[in-house]
Amino acid sequence: MPLGNHTWNIGDINGDIYFDKHTNQKGEEVPFIRLLMICNGTAQVKPLYGLRIVAYGALAEIAYGYLRKGSRIGVEGHIQQRDRGRELPPVFEIVADHIEFIRNIDYERGSQVLETLKARERAKPARGLNWQTIPEITCGYSEGVDDHVTVR
Repeated sequence: MPLGNHTWNIGDINGDIYFDKHTNQKGEEVPFIRLLMICNGTAQVKPLYGLRIVAYGALAEIAYGYLRKGSRIGVEGHIQQRDRGRELPPVFEIVADHIEFIRNIDYERGSQVLETLKARERAKPARGLNWQTIPEITCGYSEGVDDHVTVR
């Protein structure tokens, strides 16, 4: 990641989550996800624009499984400019390197996606660590506290 091009934002997903695959230069299919995140929005600020977030690979597949409209997430990544062609202006978006699931997460669907990725050997725990189940991850939290899961 380029020095000085690092960002960390927390916000709510607003709008549809777009998931697809594109073919890279090597001819491999790479999954990606695009979503819009609203940060610290208030009714007094109009118009309210969101941050465009994009993630690639296994991170995109895992995020697509767990997230839905209204989910609160934390995104760490870098800003990139994407050219959309001659007629349209370029778009600035955050390329996610790390996503934290904070609130309103679809654990059931996300667990199914994670199991599929494990079976395809696309998702692996960090070096020196083992997989944990959701009860193991969340057992230290008290009732009423936001759910919190980290994915890299």
